[in-house]
Amino acid sequence: MRASLLTNLRMRRLRAIRLVLLFAGVAGVIVALGIPGAGAHTASGGVKGAGAPSHFVPVRHASGSGYWLLGNDGGVFSFGNAAYRGSMAGTPLAAPTVCMASTKDAGGYWLVGSDGGVFSFGDAGFQGSLAGKPLAAPIVGMAETPDGSGYWLVGSDGGVFSFGDASYFGGMAGKPLAAPIVGMAALPNGSGYWLVGSDGGVFSFGDAFYFGGMAGKPLAAPIVGMAADPDGYGYWLVGSDGGVFSFGAASFKGSMAGIPLAGAVIGISPTTDGGGYWLAGTDGGVFSLGDASYKGSMAGKPLAAPVAAIAGLGESGGCLGSAVPADLTPVGGGGPAGEGHWVPDGRLVGSTTAVYTTVMRPYVGGPTAGIAWVDMSRCSLRLYAGPPSQPAGNFIHAGQVAVSDRPRLLSAFNAGFQMADSNGGWYSEGQMPVSLRDGAASLVIRADGRAYVGMWGRDFAMSPEIASVRQNLNLLVDGGQPASNLWVGAWGAVLSGDGPSGDWRSGIGTDRYGNLIYVGGPRLLPGDLAHLLIAAGAIEGMELDINPEWVTFSSYTTSPGQSDPANLTGWNLIGGMYFGPSRFITSTNRDFFAVLAR
Repeated sequence: MRASLLTNLRMRRLRAIRLVLLFAGVAGVIVALGIPGAGAHTASGGVKGAGAPSHFVPVRHASGSGYWLLGNDGGVFSFGNAAYRGSMAGTPLAAPTVCMASTKDAGGYWLVGSDGGVFSFGDAGFQGSLAGKPLAAPIVGMAETPDGSGYWLVGSDGGVFSFGDASYFGGMAGKPLAAPIVGMAALPNGSGYWLVGSDGGVFSFGDAFYFGGMAGKPLAAPIVGMAADPDGYGYWLVGSDGGVFSFGAASFKGSMAGIPLAGAVIGISPTTDGGGYWLAGTDGGVFSLGDASYKGSMAGKPLAAPVAAIAGLGESGGCLGSAVPADLTPVGGGGPAGEGHWVPDGRLVGSTTAVYTTVMRPYVGGPTAGIAWVDMSRCSLRLYAGPPSQPAGNFIHAGQVAVSDRPRLLSAFNAGFQMADSNGGWYSEGQMPVSLRDGAASLVIRADGRAYVGMWGRDFAMSPEIASVRQNLNLLVDGGQPASNLWVGAWGAVLSGDGPSGDWRSGIGTDRYGNLIYVGGPRLLPGDLAHLLIAAGAIEGMELDINPEWVTFSSYTTSPGQSDPANLTGWNLIGGMYFGPSRFITSTNRDFFAVLAR
């Protein structure tokens, strides 16, 4: 009876998608919650015209219900009918494990590290790896072929590597990307695959048909992975907030969007009939939707390392596709080494970097500023007061990063002008020593630690969801455009003037995914600061403090040879900053922000 029902279900789904393709052509798409599909992303060897995928071959899937979780340390946890076949826990690894995939009969699985190292268990055959080979970008995803005799790996730059009987159909390496690749999924017969970026852009290769994506649409959180419908006629995308977007015949069965989560979602894995899916978080929490049965989780249990992937029986894993910002385009030649190229900065969050930095000039021959990008899906922001008067009051978080916060400390940076000069207010820990001003540029921190830049009274209003607010002047960037008034006098007087030997400025912005962007450097006019914020992706931005004594962005990691993660060593974003990283972990009388791992 179940087989008959399943056959009828699949026939109805195939007829439905063919009707969609007949009437909508290449742009045909069904999106959960009525979200329209985006224009197709074409790529070399990619989109295959207006027909649905063809030449499918029967694939024997595992029966029963269950799933595995993978930790960054290679530890594997099995639930339901998912049998434990071994792990890498306790074994020294050259790089953290970030993804896993099950053989179709669930008799084994592969684990893959961010360096491309592959580890096979059970009946999963080893077909090669990238361990020890130079990579342009870390590996973020894996998919297996139908018979288990091959697999693909994908890097965050879109480079695809095929092993065994996995055919290469193309990739995005060397092509401009609006956002880094964070995952992949393959057709059930192995004749093609999809890649997905953190902006929700989908790229189709081989016989894989493009059903739509989220590129160019507002997202509450970056996309972290994807999974293919078992018939190959659709796919799901998942965000780090647990939001799920379904395309083609992939049915929307619910999501965790808007629900507080103990750990960011890292992936999605479907049931064998496509009637449901599991989501997993970094804390080992598992969320079952549709006909996906809950079989247990690691939530609330001690973990040696964060969870990085989930894989259902016979399915590729939903993997930790870490977001990496796309490199910036330099304004011209003759610039500093590495201009516009993001490099990892500070300690890891789980297995991957959450803070990246680069340098950039606002114009050819201009000054070199430092830029930092913070993945706020995996970080929290905290506002610290500067005692005794910046602002006045008794605050728990004041003067220096608390010892209890230091094991999670990634970076810290200056806040705004002294309150008397800021033309704005200050609020934190339930206290408002300086009243907030409608219309002021505001860095707002929510109760969950996420932070946003915008205009108070237009974009934000006081509510229980707001933990802290720091205001300074008016918005320097609004809607991706610089302020209309960039006259120097409107943005604060610097000590050495704004000429060729002028002084330092800093600013903060948020991009359309809610990530933070910090800019700081010497000889920056207000227009230069706005230009650099926009070039780095800021949609809203504000000026922070100015002058060399107060422009500081520092990053931290555990001191060499120390086992205590609260024992820190640090460095500054660029040279020439007046204070070193000790400013935020010893004592300062100016307020500041601390970036903490979630």
